[in-house]
Amino acid sequence: MGDTATTSVLRRKLRGDDLEIMARVPLFAGLTPEALADIAGQSKVSRVPRGGTLFHQGDPAAVLHVLLDGQVALMAAVEGGGEQTMLEILDAGESFIAAALLTGKPYLMSAVTLTPCRLMEIPRDPLLSSLRSNPDLALAMLASLSRHFRLLIQEVKDLKLKSASQRLALYLMGLTPRRRGTVTLRLPHNKSLIAARIGVRPETLSRAFAQLKTHEVVVDGHTVCIGDLTKLGRYCHEGREVV
Repeated sequence: MGDTATTSVLRRKLRGDDLEIMARVPLFAGLTPEALADIAGQSKVSRVPRGGTLFHQGDPAAVLHVLLDGQVALMAAVEGGGEQTMLEILDAGESFIAAALLTGKPYLMSAVTLTPCRLMEIPRDPLLSSLRSNPDLALAMLASLSRHFRLLIQEVKDLKLKSASQRLALYLMGLTPRRRGTVTLRLPHNKSLIAARIGVRPETLSRAFAQLKTHEVVVDGHTVCIGDLTKLGRYCHEGREVV
């Protein structure tokens, strides 16, 4: 981990269900139980409280993180400091940031826990050794990196081509697997985090919610009711491109 002076970190051994979570991570999908156990056997599990810093932008990439429980925000700032902006929110069952680990380059962003978290830390050298000896793992990592690249391109396109209210609609659509009918959602983050996630200021987020009223979206505190998912999906062009 990077500088963790701002948080207490407790390292634990793997639990019995950690391998099951690891097997669901796209990066490790399809690996044999033996291959998973070999990688996991070289890793550590850490508990980090809410608000803990896993690593800072510019730190050397020493481990691959696998989020077992909780949520993590990836943040970035201009070189030399300044206000940070949120790039991504990660949930349990996701790994990050493989590209920095593979290239041996410093992290281009910081990672901060939004909730109490449990994380698996896989050291760089053993992971690289496993990649060299296991073609299935190498192909899985290549597929994972390729998908992340496509998602990044889609995010850039959304920022360039879609309005704040359309990006907010996409965010809301991402909170439910349903695509038809009516749904009531509970916002998983405060509105400042949501604003950062979709790349707007908090005051712009309020205006975006107001604009979505004409598309049957009603917000009351942290509760959002979407009256017509199909209509909202058409408005934000959700699902037009497969990433």
